[in-house]
Amino acid sequence: MLAFALSGAGNRGPLEVGALQALLEAGKIPDMIVGTSAGAINAAYLAAHGASLETVTQMGALWRNVTSNVIYPENLLQVGWRLMTKADSLYSSGRMRQLLADAMPPGVTTFGDLKIPLFVTATDLTAHDLYIFGNNPKADLVDAVLASASVPGIHPPVKYESLQLVDGGVLANVPASIAMEQGADTIYALNVTYGGGRVAPAAGVLDVLGLTLSTLLGQALLQDIDRAENDPKVDLYHIHLPDLGNVSFRDFSQTDAMI
Repeated sequence: MLAFALSGAGNRGPLEVGALQALLEAGKIPDMIVGTSAGAINAAYLAAHGASLETVTQMGALWRNVTSNVIYPENLLQVGWRLMTKADSLYSSGRMRQLLADAMPPGVTTFGDLKIPLFVTATDLTAHDLYIFGNNPKADLVDAVLASASVPGIHPPVKYESLQLVDGGVLANVPASIAMEQGADTIYALNVTYGGGRVAPAAGVLDVLGLTLSTLLGQALLQDIDRAENDPKVDLYHIHLPDLGNVSFRDFSQTDAMI
């Protein structure tokens, strides 16, 4: 069983679009897709629309509609008010939720509606553990993807049943091990985390939170990849996509260059 495992790294999600196009052109059609954080957005889009070059082209158009006003909608005064009123995040996620809902085909609202089996990871703050969407066909698709992409402290946790869910990349950033657990024996893991080396010092709270999370994601990634590489029953193709250097977490102007 062939699986795509798509990692997360905020505004670096467009890097996966070109890689997915190359894989599909090479005849690599997934039987299953696993996604985390920004990778969950791409994974859900591919699973909902089908694994085709047309879908990947449309995915690129989706990322071109993602701007800082969608991901970080409040101005400084509004952020200050949220802090004063003890909100659970600096920014709201209503616009991001709407973007995800609009990206799905008509009638596709749950995991059972998808064309390709999909698994999405999130981190459950109440249990301090990984939560995996995909085994329940009735689970809401937008809830799952939004939870997986909700950066702690920056976006509010998603309340799902009795759980409080945030970015799945905290515990499983390149979810190759999740694909293994679901029966995949050939895995193409797309890694868009930073490629090593020092980056520019953080400028502002948002960049501090972003760089902190990227450090956690990098450690989770290494653990996940190591497990898959050491399993003799699995053929793992770890594809570390090159980055554009020091692009701020607020900067969504580099989408075309990343694709």
